[in-house]
Amino acid sequence: MSENHSEQCRPRTLDIVDSQYHIALGEIDATLMAMNALGIRSLLIDEFWGEFGTTHPSHIQPGYLLENGAWRTAYPTAEQASVLHPERFAYLVRIDRQDPELESVMRTIASSPHALAFRVLPAWSLDDVAAFAGGAYDRLLAIAQDVGLPVCMFIPGYAELLETCLKKFPRLPFIVDHCGMGFPNVPPGRPSAEVEKTRHPSYLDTVCRLAAFPNVAIKWSHAQNLLGAQHYPYEPLRPLLRQVISAFGKERVMWASDNSVIPNHTWSETLDYVRYNPELSYSEKEWILGRSARQILNWSS
Repeated sequence: MSENHSEQCRPRTLDIVDSQYHIALGEIDATLMAMNALGIRSLLIDEFWGEFGTTHPSHIQPGYLLENGAWRTAYPTAEQASVLHPERFAYLVRIDRQDPELESVMRTIASSPHALAFRVLPAWSLDDVAAFAGGAYDRLLAIAQDVGLPVCMFIPGYAELLETCLKKFPRLPFIVDHCGMGFPNVPPGRPSAEVEKTRHPSYLDTVCRLAAFPNVAIKWSHAQNLLGAQHYPYEPLRPLLRQVISAFGKERVMWASDNSVIPNHTWSETLDYVRYNPELSYSEKEWILGRSARQILNWSS
């Protein structure tokens, strides 16, 4: 039986996991309704109330400022959603490397059956980037490796800096957020020539070089705005997604909508351009839209 015919004979119900979505207080039921309408089975919450603090762009609500200036994230809605609907919701937690109780905080998070990953964002300022490049996050990453939770890395346009970490922590699964592409004005003050380079589709070549390390995956999200495809079904993204699949393999590509913060695109559009992409096989859709997240995050269906 040919591969195409075999795929046509398979059931078409996909186990779809949205591997990044922000929700806030009072949004659990509405989010569930939308997931049911779209055919999304499970969702990984990065809790975010949309209020940025005045101390540092990474200090988002909910959370609180510690005496030494570190920010400790809270995640009450994510916990509530995951306890009430454990088959539908789980969550990640943002970590500040300067938390004075870093190890205790991380081990407590890892002890929850609903916390599936940490998130680290070392590119909000040029000082943060320099600290990351200098090894300032090594203790955090060593703890994550020890407790066995993956780390989602928001390092827009700094993918090359991750290579050292991938070598140093070979047992730690890393997930590169948002295709690894540069974001506008992140960090502020970065030379314009560097920004332009990391926001050009050719920078994806740099990101794909990370695939040589077996402990890294890529989160396919924000691709529409970052890679210049503004109108559904985003056909210009198809060869770029194919490039990523060829580099990482379908088993290390995780779809995420991040639709709660992505402008100008509906949740259904961010899903359906992958789900109904005629250039992807059923197996590729199965992995990218859910199975990769299940495997990398150790999240049973």
